[in-house]
Amino acid sequence: MGSKRHTETIDATARSMAIIDILVDAPQPMGVTAIASQTAMTKSTVYKHVTTLATLGYVDKVGNQYEPSVRFLDCARRVQWDNDLIDAAREQIDDLAEMANEVAGLVVERDGIAVDVYCADHHHSGAFPAYNTRYLHCSAAGKAILASLPVDRVQSIVSSPPALTEQTITDEAELQSELDRIRERGFSLERQEQFSSVNSVAVSIETASTTGAVYVSGQADELSGKRFEENIPGLLLSASRTLTSALE
Repeated sequence: MGSKRHTETIDATARSMAIIDILVDAPQPMGVTAIASQTAMTKSTVYKHVTTLATLGYVDKVGNQYEPSVRFLDCARRVQWDNDLIDAAREQIDDLAEMANEVAGLVVERDGIAVDVYCADHHHSGAFPAYNTRYLHCSAAGKAILASLPVDRVQSIVSSPPALTEQTITDEAELQSELDRIRERGFSLERQEQFSSVNSVAVSIETASTTGAVYVSGQADELSGKRFEENIPGLLLSASRTLTSALE
């Protein structure tokens, strides 16, 4: 994934943040060995970092495993981001979730990474993740965002994209063809490419300062057929137009 590069960085901080990212994305607590397997760090290095994070209150120890602490919820509430965007999106996305009877949300792109900024999950059964992965190439929202970015930016973001499921598109030529189809039809479809049990649909949104997408996600065996390929895209296209107009 693409990101801003700075000449002056602290490796220890980067390692701690990499561990936090892994723990935040994990569906359950992880042990030191499992964390180390996803990084270039040794188990002893991982142990020192998670112990430090636990001491600072950002990680909780559960037996011999670790998970993000509730402190991150407090951090999120204190962050003053683009409140105009979130305020404008909230009603639209809540209505979208109600009409689709599925999870709906807003994702924005920051430094080549997908960031969930609002999710209406009151129709969430708890049977699948009600969020998106950080990678743009494997989610409907992420692919909708990529399709709206300049080609050279896309190439820098999706260089050697990882496979999250058997359905994830990792071939760059195939991904570019997929993005061309998204540009033609105006919406993105994702069939179990980021989570094995989830299908999603998304439409991009662009403002003067933000590139993002609104999406609907649901169980793959329920969000399918005409509803998946025609009905939900129609709802999203309408929501995208209304939200874009509200932000202009």
